[in-house]
Amino acid sequence: MQPRPQDNENDLNPADTGGCSVCRDLLVNLGRFFEVLGAVRDSHRSDWLTVEDVAGELKISKSIVYRLIRSGDLEAVDLVVGDEGRIPRKGHFRIKREAFDQYLEARKVKPLPQEPARLPARRFPKVKNHLGL
Repeated sequence: MQPRPQDNENDLNPADTGGCSVCRDLLVNLGRFFEVLGAVRDSHRSDWLTVEDVAGELKISKSIVYRLIRSGDLEAVDLVVGDEGRIPRKGHFRIKREAFDQYLEARKVKPLPQEPARLPARRFPKVKNHLGL
């Protein structure tokens, strides 16, 4: 199908495809596909994050995430049962999304305060130069 002179090729609207039913169906199905894709992406978003998820979102290594958890900076839950008193093995931590968001909020960079009013320059008494400089 040749585009009409007044049509822009980037404007894809099923109503503007004229008599081409294949084009209309394609555009309708593409719209449905992107709706389903968005719904699937949202359904996989969990309230619990793994260490790998946090490392991926922050683009840091997993060992740094483990260090944040062990230092108490990032709140996490240990899923290993029956190992009280031992240092848990890697891979058994889960982080609530709320705790992760709070961690990020606490580390937001604050803007610099406005430049304070400058104090007048101090005048030092003149000193005799005995060296002749």
